[in-house]
Amino acid sequence: MGIIIFNGLSSADYGIKVWQAPTYTIPERDYETVHVPGRDGDLILDKGSYKNTTRSYVVSFGRGDKKDFTLLANSLSEWLHSCSGYARLEDSYEPEYYRMAAYDESNDITNAYHQAGQATIKFNCKPQRFLKSGDAVITFSKNGFLDNPTFFSARPIIKVYGNGDGVLRIGEYAVTITAIEEYIVIDSEIMDAYKGTLNCNSKIKLNGNFPRLKKGRNEILFSGGITSLEVQPKWWTI
Repeated sequence: MGIIIFNGLSSADYGIKVWQAPTYTIPERDYETVHVPGRDGDLILDKGSYKNTTRSYVVSFGRGDKKDFTLLANSLSEWLHSCSGYARLEDSYEPEYYRMAAYDESNDITNAYHQAGQATIKFNCKPQRFLKSGDAVITFSKNGFLDNPTFFSARPIIKVYGNGDGVLRIGEYAVTITAIEEYIVIDSEIMDAYKGTLNCNSKIKLNGNFPRLKKGRNEILFSGGITSLEVQPKWWTI
């Protein structure tokens, strides 16, 4: 029997048991095909992204805590509705990863003599499987390297410390930062720059896109008024 942790809440705390391991669904790449008359084969227009997947679990809850079916079903519903939108989804079957998922509202619960229940619960998941190791913050007090262990370009969250103006380079990406006051966060996940609740996009200039950590080794360079960095790499795979 397995465990699900959704929105920081464990199925075990609600008396819910997972009876069947979920199947692994490979995300579908987002692309379209176009046929050109007079040309053999179709053109494939790759949009550079993946579609959501569904992750399903067969769960049950029983009479161990002496509750009746209605109370047990309410407990299950409260757990699944603990948030709206996407939340972190983990399980004991892939302990090194987590997903961002939303509960699929369609669900039926089987009543077993009003003392137990069984259901298949489904989560609508973003295509990424994030490595938990990618949430660890890595500090740079001088130039260095970061090695991406996956085949996919990660979108890091970078906290830049210093004062005045500086330049941050990550591989082929460069960010010119003006008027740093203590720190500024460059968040490639949401493509935003901020300090607390203060928007700082006017303080950065990109040489293209927000920085990414590509497969393999990435050189980290900083200069000017930048004194150190804290990088949360956000490694992911599918």
